[in-house]
Amino acid sequence: MHVRRLTLPFVAAALVLGPFPGAAAAYTTVHTGSGRPALAFANNRLYAAWTGSTSGTSGKQLIVGWSVDGGHTFTKDNSVVERVPEGEGPALDADGVFGYAFGVYLAWSAANNANTLSVAYTIGNGLKCRTAFAGVRTLRSPAMARDGLGRRWIAWTGPDGRLNLGRLDSTGCGGNGVPNGIALLDRVTLADTSAAGPALVQDDSGAGNGLILGWTGAGNAINLATFTPGSATLTNRSGVPQPGEVSTGGGFSLTSHPSDLYIWFRAPDGTVHRGYSQGCRPTCFYTFPWELPAASGVGAATDGFHDTIGYFDPRGKLNVATY
Repeated sequence: MHVRRLTLPFVAAALVLGPFPGAAAAYTTVHTGSGRPALAFANNRLYAAWTGSTSGTSGKQLIVGWSVDGGHTFTKDNSVVERVPEGEGPALDADGVFGYAFGVYLAWSAANNANTLSVAYTIGNGLKCRTAFAGVRTLRSPAMARDGLGRRWIAWTGPDGRLNLGRLDSTGCGGNGVPNGIALLDRVTLADTSAAGPALVQDDSGAGNGLILGWTGAGNAINLATFTPGSATLTNRSGVPQPGEVSTGGGFSLTSHPSDLYIWFRAPDGTVHRGYSQGCRPTCFYTFPWELPAASGVGAATDGFHDTIGYFDPRGKLNVATY
């Protein structure tokens, strides 16, 4: 498999990657940052959010932008003035399904507000319905996903490292961003702890796993399980059984589309690894290296057919690649 890799200004190079079929276009952008970037598709745009390089009185700048050329270039929303912990990142989730989505929901740890878990809605022109959940704090990257009933869930780790999940209700938001905010309902605190921000995805592969929660356990081991709303007990526990396949730095991401569930993470060799699971319950993954050097966690989104990933290379440059 060959990957066409471009650096701004354009410099072509070829990389031979693992045994996956198909072609990819990878871009090194002009943007810098740290942690795990977030991606989502909505309204013919690829939205991205990440931890920038500009420091403030607390944390780093939260960057929100969008691309109409697959991640080659991004237009930043310069009205966003939020801060996030260095080395961490935000979460994004489209307000609909693929081509029917109009905007995105954004979640982050507000470093300029006692690391309070915060959410908002945006179409790229400012944050609407910005809501800070009083007393709910996280030092890590959160994650969001919609379940099979269309309900949006958010996962985060508390200051004690324990995993938490809750349902986001945006019905009070209104189409024009009225200030009633977004509600956090049905919160569940789990016994499990994570060393990095969690991952969350609705398994659409046909395996019947439901809403899958991923987290980083002891020794950076990759853990996955089914989260059933209303229950504090995870089921269908599994991981990546291949020896040495652990997630290092910033956590990992999950995507799902017909027939397969995918995982993206930074492995101990410092490169992006990709794994796929075909109809397994509990989930099983077969992983392969992609020879893409990454400095931290890998963010991912799907358009229903292909996955697009985002990561920071060792120079701190934001890279975007589609598979």
